[in-house]
Amino acid sequence: MNLFDRFLLALYTLGVMVVILIIGLAVAGWTTPVELFRIALIHYNERLIIGAVLVVFLIVSIRFFLWALAGERRIIQGVVQETGLGQVKISVEAIENLVHRAVNQIRGVRQVRPRVVCLPEGINLFIRVTLSPEINIPQTTDEIQAKVSDYISEIAGIRLKSVKILVDGISSETRPGATRKLN
Repeated sequence: MNLFDRFLLALYTLGVMVVILIIGLAVAGWTTPVELFRIALIHYNERLIIGAVLVVFLIVSIRFFLWALAGERRIIQGVVQETGLGQVKISVEAIENLVHRAVNQIRGVRQVRPRVVCLPEGINLFIRVTLSPEINIPQTTDEIQAKVSDYISEIAGIRLKSVKILVDGISSETRPGATRKLN
């Protein structure tokens, strides 16, 4: 959602809140808003203003309704490389899949969630991982950074600007088929 849509949503929500408050006060017995509305409908200019406001609210409502039905659309970004025969574009999803392949080869990594950010100055990679408790975290994260950078460079020909890692969990679960040695 861009800045304009957020601003529009905030104004729309504020307007709906005011209308609900006025209706609630009228239901509670305060008839002044109802009388003012009835008087406003008598005059032609006020009816035009009320009608215009209602049309704007209807259009905004339709916009948000259609936006909600459309669901989340992922913007397909890609890395563009120029070759002698033309452009080659590699999608962000393809880069994320390469990250999965590279990291899943490293012992002790339980879960990988990469995020690729394409900037004009280069590609930044943010990787969230869950690791096994028995491994050395600094050594494993260094290995992840090196392996991912080398693998993406070798397979896709892309140089990464940075590879940042967040270890967001230590898992004690064993992978299916793995055996644990108890002492």
